[in-house]
Amino acid sequence: MEVNENLKHTLSILPRKPGVYLFKDVKGRIIYVGKAKSLFDRVKSYFMPNDNANYINHPITFFTSKIDSVDFIETDNEVEALILESSLIKKNRPKYNFNLKDDKSYPYVAVTDNEKFPRIFITRNKNIRGAKYYGPYINIKNTRNTLETLRRIFQVRDCRKPKPGKVKNAVCLNYHINLCSAPCMGRISEKAYRQNIEYIKLFLKRGENAIVDNLKSEMASFASRQEFEEAAKVKYAIEAIEEMLTAQRISFASYDTWDILAASRDTKSNLAAVSLYNYREGELAAVNNFIISNVMLVDEKEIISGFLKSYYLEIDNISPAIYIPFAIEDADAISKWLSDLKGKKIEIKVARQDDKKNIVRMAAKNAFLYLEKKKFEKSSGYSRAFKELLRLKEAIGLANIPSRIECFDISNIGPSFAVGSMSVFTNASPLTSNYRHFKIRAVEGQDDFAMIAEVVSRRLSYLTGSTMDIEDSFYMKPQLIIIDGGKAQYNAAKKVFEEKNIDDIDLISIAKKEEIIFSENHPDGLSLDRHSDYMKIIIRIRDEAHRFAINYHKKLRSKYMTRSVLDGIKGIGEKKKALVLEKFEDIEDLKACKLDDFIKIKGLRYTDALNIYNSLNRY
Repeated sequence: MEVNENLKHTLSILPRKPGVYLFKDVKGRIIYVGKAKSLFDRVKSYFMPNDNANYINHPITFFTSKIDSVDFIETDNEVEALILESSLIKKNRPKYNFNLKDDKSYPYVAVTDNEKFPRIFITRNKNIRGAKYYGPYINIKNTRNTLETLRRIFQVRDCRKPKPGKVKNAVCLNYHINLCSAPCMGRISEKAYRQNIEYIKLFLKRGENAIVDNLKSEMASFASRQEFEEAAKVKYAIEAIEEMLTAQRISFASYDTWDILAASRDTKSNLAAVSLYNYREGELAAVNNFIISNVMLVDEKEIISGFLKSYYLEIDNISPAIYIPFAIEDADAISKWLSDLKGKKIEIKVARQDDKKNIVRMAAKNAFLYLEKKKFEKSSGYSRAFKELLRLKEAIGLANIPSRIECFDISNIGPSFAVGSMSVFTNASPLTSNYRHFKIRAVEGQDDFAMIAEVVSRRLSYLTGSTMDIEDSFYMKPQLIIIDGGKAQYNAAKKVFEEKNIDDIDLISIAKKEEIIFSENHPDGLSLDRHSDYMKIIIRIRDEAHRFAINYHKKLRSKYMTRSVLDGIKGIGEKKKALVLEKFEDIEDLKACKLDDFIKIKGLRYTDALNIYNSLNRY
């Protein structure tokens, strides 16, 4: 393939050392992150001549044309490269690195270690920022009882209250029933609270023996210093844990536990599935399935490798042995990385004994069946959301099943700051990353119909005459467009459709209060049961568009008013206004400032700061 001069230069200076490489597109966005034993050999392999056999068989040749530049970071060894690769993928979520999705079939215990006073709770969501996970646990009742007992012993919170130390009201019920030490009210120091968290983590990670041994040492230490009250508290904790263990138990990773995993891949659907079997003390404790997208780039070995790196990074009580179906290139590096990360030896082994091989075959079959199930659901939409969208199609008489719906609204209070908004639902759920704002450009006054026409026209222009195929953007074609308004608004949008020859997208409008729908099949309006699930989809996306438009309108109005209060102040021109507005975005922030706050703004002189402060506080 042809490469630009920038790429040629980069390829010529690549070291023959381990490291990480980042492919970027023309806009500088990272679209793929990979690691290599030799950056020179690995990166150059992507840009071989088209007739080269290695190039033809390379898994990512289909997107090399999108690569505009390459960055690389040299590391001392392959383990460092692996750690850096995982970190960069997690941070940037590149478009062409595969994406792991959990089926959330078994619960985990999450610890929000990134918070000053961490929370501990049961969850099936393994995408909580900064959390550490323990599990999965098959017996949810025992897990909940065990966790509640641990919380009673160590007094840790599970709430989402304001930041600890910031609450001025009375403590909550959990404090009064001895389930929380009330860090929100400053009733416990951060150090003491963290110690309690560490005890629970130790219990979840290594079981009761480790925590009891540690507590006995602490009790002895208190007793030797004649701190008998503190020693008695620790003694209570030991007795409570031992009593709990006679009543219930949850499984922990010990040296006679292991994990077994296998994968199934389908390039046509660009999906793969991984089945993970967790064995605890020789017995099957849980089976979790995962769906991975963007697998056109990778073979099954890379799927297994990628899963090991992404899944186990977040899990703290890892089994000491992980069995996989076949050897992978970076097994030793991943083993060393996980062992260092988790503080214990973790081995990645190929299943060779008959009993393990049989389980691998079972996992592979399960992965295949799970993938087939997900492919069927994706193609047929055999789900509750799909059924409601199908009912919506039939109720209104749409030509398409509206898997992607876009709704447009105008916020126009007075002659100034008229704005439009677009909310987006896919499969009946909000896709907030695709929401868009519009500043009205061509319409003066309060002509809502002309504004609707402008916004819809600007949105549809991305679909006409374009050969681009960009996911999650204006280039994704909706099946249904909804206008917030009545018959007149519908007709304004319909005229734009006719001008642009759009005949493969359904168009409706929904009037507020009565919730009457106008469409091609119902020019005089259609009233549907507003309590039906499919009607709730329309009302919800309409409300989202309205909320999004109002918020944008308020933001623009506040920004204008904030800028206006700085007009006419001696010595404050456009550049100095910009410096102030970078720090303070609204009037309330500005009026709450002290003189020192303005003096600290780089680029303002003392007299400028004084003039601004006096102007804002003259009334």
